[in-house]
Amino acid sequence: MEFRRFALALVVCLIGGLTLSASAQTVVVWSQSDVRHEQFVEIVEWYKQENPGIDVTVELIPGGQDEFTEKLILAIASGAPPDLTWLEGSTVIELAAQGLLTDATRTLEGIRFTPADTEEMTFDGKMWAVPYHTTSRGLFKRTDLFQEAGLDHQANPADLDELWDWSQKLTDSNNDGTYDRVGFIPWGTNWGAPAWIWTFGGQLLDESLRPTATHPNNIRAFEWLQEWGQSYGGTSPVPGGPNGFINGTIAMLADSTTTAGRFLDQGVEFTTGRVPHPPGGQNGTWGGGQALGVPYNATNKDEALKLLRYFGEEKTQVRRFERFPEAFPANWDALQTIVPTLPDAYASLLDQLPEARPRTPLWIDYYVRNLRPAEAAVVAGNQTPHQALSNVQQVMEERFAQVFGTR
Repeated sequence: MEFRRFALALVVCLIGGLTLSASAQTVVVWSQSDVRHEQFVEIVEWYKQENPGIDVTVELIPGGQDEFTEKLILAIASGAPPDLTWLEGSTVIELAAQGLLTDATRTLEGIRFTPADTEEMTFDGKMWAVPYHTTSRGLFKRTDLFQEAGLDHQANPADLDELWDWSQKLTDSNNDGTYDRVGFIPWGTNWGAPAWIWTFGGQLLDESLRPTATHPNNIRAFEWLQEWGQSYGGTSPVPGGPNGFINGTIAMLADSTTTAGRFLDQGVEFTTGRVPHPPGGQNGTWGGGQALGVPYNATNKDEALKLLRYFGEEKTQVRRFERFPEAFPANWDALQTIVPTLPDAYASLLDQLPEARPRTPLWIDYYVRNLRPAEAAVVAGNQTPHQALSNVQQVMEERFAQVFGTR
């Protein structure tokens, strides 16, 4: 009882005084970020119009994704969770493995979702959350810069050597060794180190959920990144990423469907395609989205599960996209409904959705906190690929053992 009182007091302090529980007649929904909160509030209003007499309140929980997840876990531990909650999709499996979510398998029967998102929601053969939106990734090519260089912006590079050749042709350098524009920078984008690992035929986990950061093909991928990095002196020679693509300092970019919408809003003309892979490799594209789940000890679990299904239904996800076209529906039928309405620039990215890989559990730890700085160290020449990935392996073995034990 002492722990329960302490945890509850801590959660109340962290949330800033928000009411964490409600009467049995009220379904409490937690949202994360102003963008998602606005969407959840509107979707809940649609639900209430279709289900008169249902009382639902949506509470905005401040903080980033990590902080939100910590607050949610504390709220569940204290016995005062929301009934339905936003989830970072990559956390679903780890939360389910710790017994913190309600099995939503029967609730979601009959609904099809994109393959990667379905895998991200599935643990021990059961679905633990509903995917809210989805993404895929590919190669972006600026039409004007390709035409200037005499290259076909509708084509895909046949292999990594041709990607290098294109990059050289698209590069604009000065006599003093500086650059006004480069063709391609492999790092610093939403493609990321995991995608290059998959591109080279590597892997991040084995079937027993044991990290495999030092897989030989992972090391090959990092060796390739280091070679490219050293050709630029171990750093980005021009502003890269989406801003660099918008400003014309880079001509090609490996990034996501969400970024494509930003470019369209900015009036940038571009086409999309596939990132090439070496022999023995594969398409490195990956998915990634957000989700909603019901804590295992939710007060109004039955009503929360009904609302959870509503968030995942075709009509809801189509309507949400029409109202907030910021990210694609994860509902497969909803996605097919909206595809004919989308600009041609999305076509290749959508074609790759069935191939998109799911993120690993503990994605934020694995990718953001460990693989990303390891990639930066390798590109800068501060560590060998083997050293950098060995450090990642050591950290992630401990983290996976903490959450999943020995399987």
